[in-house]
Amino acid sequence: MEKNSVKIFDVTLREGEQTPGLFFSPTEKVYLVKRMIEAGIRHIEVGVVGIPEDEVAFGAMMEQGLNEEAEISMTLLPCAELCDKALNSDIKYLNIVFPVTDCLAETFKFTVESYIKYHIPWIEILRQTGKQIRMALADASRFVLLNPGQKITHDKSVIEKNLAHLIDIIKSFHEHGVEGFIFTDTVGLLAPSEVSLCINRLCREFPEVEWGAHFHNDFGLATANTLTAYEQGATLLQGSFNFLGERCGIASPAEIIAALRYLYGVEVDIDLAKIRRLAYEIEEMAGMVINERQPVIGRGLYWYETATPVLTMLNQEAGIFETVPAEGAGAERKILIGKHTSRKLFKLYQDRGVIGQDHELKALKEQAIRRRAGKRSELKKIIQNYHDAVEESCCLLPVSLPTPSSAAVASEETAFETENPFNEPSKKAFTRKAAPVINNA
Repeated sequence: MEKNSVKIFDVTLREGEQTPGLFFSPTEKVYLVKRMIEAGIRHIEVGVVGIPEDEVAFGAMMEQGLNEEAEISMTLLPCAELCDKALNSDIKYLNIVFPVTDCLAETFKFTVESYIKYHIPWIEILRQTGKQIRMALADASRFVLLNPGQKITHDKSVIEKNLAHLIDIIKSFHEHGVEGFIFTDTVGLLAPSEVSLCINRLCREFPEVEWGAHFHNDFGLATANTLTAYEQGATLLQGSFNFLGERCGIASPAEIIAALRYLYGVEVDIDLAKIRRLAYEIEEMAGMVINERQPVIGRGLYWYETATPVLTMLNQEAGIFETVPAEGAGAERKILIGKHTSRKLFKLYQDRGVIGQDHELKALKEQAIRRRAGKRSELKKIIQNYHDAVEESCCLLPVSLPTPSSAAVASEETAFETENPFNEPSKKAFTRKAAPVINNA
């Protein structure tokens, strides 16, 4: 894994697909990976080990040689059976989920300590077979914010104390050869100042590690937090197209790329115009509409109505009002006649022959208002029909479940106490030749 150079790591086909109701077919995944590679993205996570459709998609990508053009990786969940499956596959790059909080680890029926005990041997075996491993520190943000009473706090002294504990946990894996870690803000809990504190400390403690950033957008801070992590040394920046993902999704690759280029002066070899077009293809594929004003990719970003921006750009340069220029995004500027259109701008367009001399501004404004009003009821119906169709396309069930009987609870507790959910790797695994088990059919 090459370190110290910024990388855009797209996880649309894994994190993005976790958007409720969203499903990409294997054929669609292969197509989207090709389009991402064409745009310049070279680090792509395509699914989860153990999900048949994802494995089929990965196999097709291998057959078509896409792994020679980009780093194609998959997520590996903490399960011995899946570790064994990954061991015997052609998957070279694995992002292993490591839930660092016990509240999340309970979902997988283990504690953080037991995870380390049972998975270090697997990690050693996977590395011996040539697998490249990154540990995704799931729920890391909650870990650093929990006070001794297991309540969320934003006290700096608590964060610093918890970071010291997190560093000890990370050392357990780093000492066994893991050189890539992804700091994950699973539910978007951190503010940029806290991200700065965490990533700075981790990068100083492990300067040889490639640090990744995975920030959710629950407070609209995903891109800001990702860029803050970059400022402090993280170089593997994860994003999902159109903010797809659980709840509000994670940072958008388009925003990260544009910010690196136009705010930080970092040239990433990615075509932003192709990224924008791909965002629209994913919009249609997913059936989930992009906001007209969404940064970088919104369709209405380069429409102008007020005179000041247009006159300034015409008289000087576009960059004064466009930090992401239309040319760089592959977009076209347009003037919209409306309430705020000035006489000066209107006259300028008449003088340049764009608007006929026989047109009157007042009449065109009235026409624009009538046109918008006439379409408003139609737009309202489209919006309502869209949201109804989205809900109808999903099989929705209530989250609250009936309380199980005490007998059932007792039975489950007994099973948990007597059954070891982990299978330590057999000695056979050390000598067994890795063979692909993914069906490419």
